[in-house]
Amino acid sequence: MKQFVRIFELDNIRLTFDQDVLDFIVDKALEFELGARGLRSICEAILMDAMYEMPSSNKKKFHVNLEIAKSAFDKSKVSTLFAA
Repeated sequence: MKQFVRIFELDNIRLTFDQDVLDFIVDKALEFELGARGLRSICEAILMDAMYEMPSSNKKKFHVNLEIAKSAFDKSKVSTLFAA
């Protein structure tokens, strides 16, 4: 998570997470029996759109709640890859 926070900081954006988002990420990693790389893939799936869209916007904060995390994960190809 620190790496993603730092990536957003490079664009002057403050990234924060609810605790239940972190729990969701861990639960998905356990569900699909993933290790550290899997955790990173889940985080990337959740944050990918924001990593590309936020720098060109005027927003300086991005707070990830459970609704955002679930929606982004469900839309990603990662969820279908691991389910196979």
